[in-house]
Amino acid sequence: MQSLEKADLEKFSDDLNDILDKIPGAKRELHEKIAIVAKQEVNTQINLSGIQDSGGRVKEWQEPHVGSGGGYAAVRASSSSTGDNSPGAITNYLENGHKVRRPSGQAKRYRPKIKMPYVNGRHFYQNSKAALESKVITLAEDYAGDLLKGLESG
Repeated sequence: MQSLEKADLEKFSDDLNDILDKIPGAKRELHEKIAIVAKQEVNTQINLSGIQDSGGRVKEWQEPHVGSGGGYAAVRASSSSTGDNSPGAITNYLENGHKVRRPSGQAKRYRPKIKMPYVNGRHFYQNSKAALESKVITLAEDYAGDLLKGLESG
């Protein structure tokens, strides 16, 4: 009968920890690569969404981030300022949509040109998540291959 003993699991865990100690920056390096690929994908989706960003301002506002411990990768809007006209707020309006301001009603003969109550979002982050999955899987497989090489040699 085949079994897996506690000592075997502890040895495997120790071997894995030894490999991670030998390549301490590997996890951070993987997440930095993922962040760069994610930023490229967000830029692609901004182009495909129909946003008129010929100057590249919206794309410039999106920045790749890696966690302080190297444990995650993300792309988010720049936090250079705050408020209703900050990069984060405008990115949110573009991604999720926003309400259209109604006229004040003070002008007697004014007729609004806008006939809809809400502007639909472009959902470029949402589309990026779907398109990014296969690319991240490839990077993770390469990372796992490097760990396997370390296990076999150690």
